[in-house]
Amino acid sequence: MLLGTETANKLQNRTIIQMGTITPDESRSIQKEVEKQGGQYLEAPVLGSIPQAKEGTLLVMVGAKSSQFEEYQRILQQFGSKPEYIGEVGTASALKLALNQLIAALTSGFALSLGLIERQGVDVDKFMSILRESALYVPTFDKKINRMQERNFENPNFPTKHLLKDINFFLNQAEENGLNTEFSQGIRRVIQETIELG
Repeated sequence: MLLGTETANKLQNRTIIQMGTITPDESRSIQKEVEKQGGQYLEAPVLGSIPQAKEGTLLVMVGAKSSQFEEYQRILQQFGSKPEYIGEVGTASALKLALNQLIAALTSGFALSLGLIERQGVDVDKFMSILRESALYVPTFDKKINRMQERNFENPNFPTKHLLKDINFFLNQAEENGLNTEFSQGIRRVIQETIELG
């Protein structure tokens, strides 16, 4: 990433807080450019969606120097009351990708199980009752089940195209780190088909 002269001049003695979902390598590259131009850079990706953003209850993960975290903690608390210091720039981006991969894995896994339950005539309430009492349960299942059963996919809190972007980022990083990505590649194909179906 190269910053133009006009942008570079504006970065002198400025602080950039990057809160989107990007790769660790991209975040470190931006940090390098910002610091080269005399500015400061922090990454602070968040977990949560529209309701949490409105309520100021996002989970804020910070990649920065520890001194920067202390300096900007009060600003970050406007987004979530307990920003979490993860480590140097790149670590928070990696954590955010790992969490977004879990969103995709949990949602697709639950949808597949629910599909089998419905097609085999198992009572969904009984399925959920047993699931809630087990170690397999996560609250996102209850948040998503009604919309899944109703086949209501309008106005999502997290658009599918963004999930595909994040899965692609995750896959690239995971492959660079020598991890087996076959499972996530299957999820990516499902997400791509979902987008094609509108």
